[in-house]
Amino acid sequence: MAEGQRADEKRPGGRRAWRARLYLWATRRLYHELAWAYDAAAWLVSLGRWSIWRRQVLAHVRGPRVLELGPGTGHLLAEMAGRGWQVVGLEPSLQMQRVMGRTLARRGARVARLRGRAEALPFADGAFDTIVSTFPAQYILSADTFREAARVLCPGGRLVIGGLYVEVDRGLARVAARLLYGGASVPGALDRLGALAEPHGLRMSVVAQGVAGARVPVLVIERPGAAQGRSEP
Repeated sequence: MAEGQRADEKRPGGRRAWRARLYLWATRRLYHELAWAYDAAAWLVSLGRWSIWRRQVLAHVRGPRVLELGPGTGHLLAEMAGRGWQVVGLEPSLQMQRVMGRTLARRGARVARLRGRAEALPFADGAFDTIVSTFPAQYILSADTFREAARVLCPGGRLVIGGLYVEVDRGLARVAARLLYGGASVPGALDRLGALAEPHGLRMSVVAQGVAGARVPVLVIERPGAAQGRSEP
């Protein structure tokens, strides 16, 4: 590739910025007016592995009080409720709320759901043992999200993040992972999350990665103090 082409991709108006804008536009459509197609799109871009990648966070949940940020179509929310945890889902998209309601009804799960944003959680201090977020949107890179997470977690509570990025070495799955994240180099976000967690005394560790032919990290970000509730299942 010529030097001029590389420079064009890196400058704000270049191809890389254009691809990022296109990716963000497409994901916003899936979160809103195309919410009905979200599960099919997720299955397609992950080559059927989406549910496996998402469910690995469950091994790191401390119950019984669990908040899921951005539960989307509600499948993980229903599974956590089925395990007997006191689950709450916080989802900003009205269209996703409707799809989620149908999912929960179909699976016979009764779950408290609110419409709201991770950057301004409508809960009391220390209200949860675990906060779960899988394949999060841009809210996970907000300082306000970490401030609010630290506030509503009890001492010893944890924020569990799954699917911050996906790395696949070869084949169609590698192409799918690039589509999933807009071709961006996402692993550098780990440093940013660590910087966001540190001011609130939160400690971050990567506890799992390899699953179903890909590296899909699970990040556990803990608030110091005595753990409450029961331990992981």
